[in-house]
Amino acid sequence: PAAFCGVVGLKPTYGTVSRYGLMAFASSLDQIGPVTKNVSDAAFLLDIIAGNDKKDSTSAIMEYPRYGEGMETDVKGMKVGVPKEYMEQEVSADVRAALHDSIKKFEEMGAIVEETSLPTFDYALSAYYVIASAEVTSNLSRFDGIRYGYRTEHYENWKEMYKNSRSEGFGNEAKRRIMLGNYVLSSGYYDAYYLKALKARTLIKRDFDKLFETYDVLLSPATTAEAFKLGEKSRPIDMYVTDLFTVPVNIAGLTAISLPAALTKETGMPIGVQVIAKAFDENTMFRAAYNLEQALAFSAKPCL
Repeated sequence: PAAFCGVVGLKPTYGTVSRYGLMAFASSLDQIGPVTKNVSDAAFLLDIIAGNDKKDSTSAIMEYPRYGEGMETDVKGMKVGVPKEYMEQEVSADVRAALHDSIKKFEEMGAIVEETSLPTFDYALSAYYVIASAEVTSNLSRFDGIRYGYRTEHYENWKEMYKNSRSEGFGNEAKRRIMLGNYVLSSGYYDAYYLKALKARTLIKRDFDKLFETYDVLLSPATTAEAFKLGEKSRPIDMYVTDLFTVPVNIAGLTAISLPAALTKETGMPIGVQVIAKAFDENTMFRAAYNLEQALAFSAKPCL
């Protein structure tokens, strides 16, 4: 949403911000992050909301840094990797141009930008939706109208109440993901889909870890194109593809930030680029993103 709206969107490392009180979607993927006007605000907000929480078992137990500290330091000598797999996808000319402009800005600031590879990139989207659907099936099972969630007024017995509450209370997309989750968790397909998705997740994380042995941050588009019109995409798969560049970060539990880079030539819609860093290295990411933001000097901001 941040890339579509011309604002900054932060995805902290999994476990950095407490999930206590959040209505869980996919427990191993969910992470709360702010949407802000600029990179500085994102860093300052994270500094406020980050920290260990005893009420959240997934909350990281560590010494939390002062987020945003040192982000104004220049990026001279910083190593920036651009995975070639991201640019081999079908992206609009405007998105491609925005990424190339961002690469140029980094180079002008003295950063070392190199093309690199994330071999397991192609598995990320499928693995994400298999894992997310499996987990949402479990998490949404509590909303049965008895203790939690919407309760229908149209029933004559408890079976009808349960059925009608869930039928009326969930939207089409929620129902679709619940059905997909039940399918991939069923005895006949568990190994074929869910187990393979978990294995793919491990390989994706391993590939990212290997990249971060060489590079400080990675740079990619945030989306394949600008925001589409309401109702323009009716096929679910077309909607899912818009997550192509962001789901690998969730799968691997990394941190990333989307910042506005340009406007499309024809429609004037915002385009975002994404800066990715290794887990719990938000300050390196903020430093790269802040310097890029200043260099791009993108000024077309929505009213927030």
